[in-house]
Amino acid sequence: MKEVRLLLVEDDPLLGEALHEALSRKGYRTRLAASGAEALSISSDESFDLVLQDVRLPDADGLDVLGEILSAQPHCLALVMTGQGTVEMAVRAMKLGAFDFIAKPFPVDVLLMKLERLLEFRSLEKQVAQLTGIADPRARIITRSPAMRGALDTAAVVAASETSVLLLGESGTGKELLAETIHAMSPRCRGPLVRVNCAAIPETLIEAELFGVQKGAFTDAAASRPGYLEFAHGGTLFLDEIGELNPAVQAKLLRALGERTAARVGGTAFYDLDFRLVCATNRDLRVMVAEREFREDLYYRINVITLNIPPLRERREDIPLLAAHFIERFAKDRQSRIRLTPEALERLLQLPWPGNVRELSNLIEHLSLLYPGQQIHQRHIPHIPANGQPLGTIFEKITVGMPLRKALAEFEQHYIERVLAGAGGRKGRTAEILGLSRKALWDKLREYSAANENPVK
Repeated sequence: MKEVRLLLVEDDPLLGEALHEALSRKGYRTRLAASGAEALSISSDESFDLVLQDVRLPDADGLDVLGEILSAQPHCLALVMTGQGTVEMAVRAMKLGAFDFIAKPFPVDVLLMKLERLLEFRSLEKQVAQLTGIADPRARIITRSPAMRGALDTAAVVAASETSVLLLGESGTGKELLAETIHAMSPRCRGPLVRVNCAAIPETLIEAELFGVQKGAFTDAAASRPGYLEFAHGGTLFLDEIGELNPAVQAKLLRALGERTAARVGGTAFYDLDFRLVCATNRDLRVMVAEREFREDLYYRINVITLNIPPLRERREDIPLLAAHFIERFAKDRQSRIRLTPEALERLLQLPWPGNVRELSNLIEHLSLLYPGQQIHQRHIPHIPANGQPLGTIFEKITVGMPLRKALAEFEQHYIERVLAGAGGRKGRTAEILGLSRKALWDKLREYSAANENPVK
């Protein structure tokens, strides 16, 4: 049996020690807590797979304690022990997320059988989520493109190893879906897949979110809590937009990956790391390394295997397949499915798709909501501008003889302003097209605003 981490919460010292010994003999890595406060303290420092919780505790309501544990560790499965079982108690336990309960006194064999059922349920739940009726996880990615098929074939080979993988591609190309596919084909598929969008977490919080926090580490740290690195134990950690990490976090992550241990913010105790790392970015990390924005040693640590995901404009043969897939997904029933005319499909094939597959998905969802059950003609498809204006018109604004640094800065400003105008002023959409984080775009716009008489708003 793969090592299972179990938290046993039992205030009776004789029963607690007996259960702890029996569970340890069966291969469970068991921690014993004799009170609610001790249980919460242990669960704030460690991540568990199972919780065996007594209802009656000397200092708290056992179900209240269980609720706090499951709120902090929603991946846990719980079994409740009680000497006075009632229907109301059972209903309350199930609402909190408990899988089952066992009435005291009970033979140890019955307890072990129930715990095995919990583990079997978790295994079945993961299989259903991964397979959803598809034998090969690669079939979740819809493609007939040779370039995309090549990336999938490489992913299948790489998945069998523990090697770190770096996924490169523009926003909306399907990097997260490919990371899910690698996880589903890997020996770690029974473990968790923990997704972290580094660009979506404020810079001041990213270290705490990744590594966890020790109680009292800073003003708002009223309790200890695990980070994403701990939650990924036994599975895969997917760091999306890794290029957005600040230098301090890059350094700490590099050390953690090298030593396979880490400590929470404000803590001194180290926990072991056991996960497969998959990273993704839409930025050129080699350029960032050259410009000292990304650590070279971390780059080589995460870039053992690189998979490039082609943009949609380079796999236009997939557009009809993807459109059909999204039409099925967004239709409430067969009668509400939209139907693309040949002219409409031809229009889709000709569009530039700066937002890639995500943009096609959004368009089909938009059409399905506005025209349910109707034929979609060319006139129904909104105009999607290409990425900016012809470069010549931007270069016209740059004076020959400028220093190179100033010319590049002028080009960058005009290009960003043109993309922002083409995106209708939507800064989030502009950041996606440019391959920047929202913070980086905001910083540039504030810089232009301060320098120009007519600030960009």
